[in-house]
Amino acid sequence: MITRTIFDFAARQPDKTALVHDGKIFSYEAFATRIATARGFFARMGCVGPGVAALALTNLLDFWTFSLALRSLGLTTVAVPSPQGLGELGLPDLRLVVASAAESWPGLIEACEAIGVGLLSVASLDGEAPLGLDPGATHGGHILQTSGTTGAHKKVLIDPSFEEGFMRHRRQVAGIGQDAVVACFSFGGWNGAGYKSPVSTWFAGGTVTIDQGPKTHLSLFEPGVTHATIIPGLLAAMLAEPEGAFPRRESLRLTVTSGTVTQDQIDQTKARITPLFFNRIGATEVGSFASTPLNTPDDHRWHQLASDVQIVDEHDQPVAIGETGRVRVSTAGGPTGYLHDPETTRAFFKDGYFYPGDLAVFRADGRMALQGRVTGVINVAGQKISPEPIEDALRQALGVTGACLVSAQNAAGEEALHLVIETPAPLDLAMLTAVLQRELGGFPGVHVHYSPALPRNDMGKMLRQAITALATGTG
Repeated sequence: MITRTIFDFAARQPDKTALVHDGKIFSYEAFATRIATARGFFARMGCVGPGVAALALTNLLDFWTFSLALRSLGLTTVAVPSPQGLGELGLPDLRLVVASAAESWPGLIEACEAIGVGLLSVASLDGEAPLGLDPGATHGGHILQTSGTTGAHKKVLIDPSFEEGFMRHRRQVAGIGQDAVVACFSFGGWNGAGYKSPVSTWFAGGTVTIDQGPKTHLSLFEPGVTHATIIPGLLAAMLAEPEGAFPRRESLRLTVTSGTVTQDQIDQTKARITPLFFNRIGATEVGSFASTPLNTPDDHRWHQLASDVQIVDEHDQPVAIGETGRVRVSTAGGPTGYLHDPETTRAFFKDGYFYPGDLAVFRADGRMALQGRVTGVINVAGQKISPEPIEDALRQALGVTGACLVSAQNAAGEEALHLVIETPAPLDLAMLTAVLQRELGGFPGVHVHYSPALPRNDMGKMLRQAITALATGTG
């Protein structure tokens, strides 16, 4: 259990830095004391498990303090990004909502009343007596929410019974040890990156840095940072900084996830930020299952596996080398389903494997290339295509930050293809026409739309339902 591990490190290495939040340093001893003080407060308020406590907090120092304290008292925790997110949880065992009096969330009181759950607003922990851990006490887990790119956020329970082993795999893939200083930016505790990066680091006895300032991406260049996982949007913000805005770090291990980057961005990253640049593929449900150092143009597409991954046909039989099929990843040592959702669990979990919805192909050396999403396949003029490879080619050729292909029925009931391009201004027509002819020449009547910012979730993944509504005027 992660709370017990932090307390153990507080006894063994009390002065080692556990957390740096917005420049404020907390040793393992100070961090454990803060958690123990929160334990005293919550115990006095009767916040003891079983059941679920939802955390409505923006401040990540408070989130980690309260979550770890509540879990050590037997409650399971879940983070929500907004009052609307609270209403969408649908958890039958939700007991209370915890907030901070220092934050004001408009609509939070009404959201709690709507679901009939009490709100506990923590004004201060000053004067509270720290409450140490109880040997042998039952600890609660933490619920993560999936990206919701298809419109629904599924819930994954990280149970303390497997959490340490689950995080050990992440540490091994990322190369995180006791001396690691991991920049976690400002990712929230409801998503995989926001939760797994700090917890896996604390299990190793390393240091976590969190920056919630206006230029959170620049926290990557704080002294001593050795590791970071970044999303394409944050990387683009870094590369938009002027020359000399940050130092190049020869030993920084930087990993991009939750989306693709262009070859130009890879080249700039290696020239301006660090030569140790990796691409990682993973899922909230199973963690990281591919990690590839980006050293050659080939590495951008062909991924090195980091878990038991298979590519299978519709009968769940492995396909031949070079044949496209569905990806499935072993669930050994991790979650085996979605919380309170047996129907969706049956659709995505089967025979010890999780099916993330990706299409892929193996080549003879064991590397894997993604071929799009099963749910993202679009039908145009009777042809079924996976849009992601085409979108990637379009982004690179057009020099834009995003391109999304969707199909929708027009007024005549026919399927029409729409391309939504993320750019602040229309592109040169001749250049655009040439690129579309090359990449989409086989598909007639492509409707082109421009958007300064495509709808995305907090991890930067495109929300295809919202983009379809934008393109068709139904949103």
